[in-house]
Amino acid sequence: MLLNRFERALMNNPVRAAVQRGFEAHRMEQLGGALPGPRVLEMGCGRGVGIDILLDRFGAQSVDAFDLDPEMVLMARRRQAGRSRRVRVWTGDATAIDAADDSYDAVFDFGIIHHIPDWRSALREVHRVLRPGGRFYAEEVLVAFIEHPVARRLFDHPTSERFDRQQFAAAVEVAGFSLVGSRAMGAWFAWFVAEKRDVSSEEV
Repeated sequence: MLLNRFERALMNNPVRAAVQRGFEAHRMEQLGGALPGPRVLEMGCGRGVGIDILLDRFGAQSVDAFDLDPEMVLMARRRQAGRSRRVRVWTGDATAIDAADDSYDAVFDFGIIHHIPDWRSALREVHRVLRPGGRFYAEEVLVAFIEHPVARRLFDHPTSERFDRQQFAAAVEVAGFSLVGSRAMGAWFAWFVAEKRDVSSEEV
């Protein structure tokens, strides 16, 4: 689901970028620690601030990233033009990620999955493209925020089958992950880190 005009302006400003760098990334790092490997995917990359964070703060060697909005993809490509050997950006859908199975060491979601009507399919896709032992770092907006009267006036979010912290954590487990940790800010926002279970080792 594409952002409306208000949310697009909110997401594409220096304050949002500073919060993403200084607080959100720090929370993910606290929960999940260092990357389990060098190859990283970002879902819903917007104008490319998250790519900077993954390269410069988390130490990713290469970052693939996609967004549903072609205009955001163009902005991200311009922003990352000097690092084109390490970054690939495309227009794509989180419910059908254009990547092979077991492609990435980590996948990052900076507040994207709550925009997706069929969000459970997105979780299954994240699981598919992660290698066994790979980690999923997610920051998400919860149902209490989405259903708040002010938020409903300002933002265009799907309203059917939205999730709270416990429901998202449970869906992550059902998708084939083991939850490493989660934290919440009230009932509105939460952070999660989960690891793709290695089924082959479980069967031994």
